[in-house]
Amino acid sequence: MISEVDDNMSGSIDFGEFLKVVEGQKQRAENVDDETDMIDAFVACGGQADKGGHVKRDTLIKIIKHDFGLTIDIEELINKIDTDGSGQIEFEEFKILLSS
Repeated sequence: MISEVDDNMSGSIDFGEFLKVVEGQKQRAENVDDETDMIDAFVACGGQADKGGHVKRDTLIKIIKHDFGLTIDIEELINKIDTDGSGQIEFEEFKILLSS
C-alpha cells in the first residue's frame, strides 16, 4: 500500500503523499462502496480484517505524529470521533476519522 503512494520512493510517506491517500479515500467513499482500502488501513493500524477489534488511541497518535510527522491536532479529532469515549477506535469511528 505504501509503495502505491510513495511517489519519491523514499520508503516512507510524506505529508503530501498522505494527503493524496486521504483524498483518494474520500473520493472512493463517495463513488464506490468498496471499503477494501479502508479495511487495509484499519488492519495496518491494529484493527482486524473483519472490521472487528480496534485501533488504540495511542497507536493512532504515534502513527500520525511520529511515523507521518503530521502536526494536525489528532487528539482533538479522536475525541470527536471516539463517541463511546473508550480510547479505542472501532472501524466505524476509524472510517469517520479518515473521511473527515
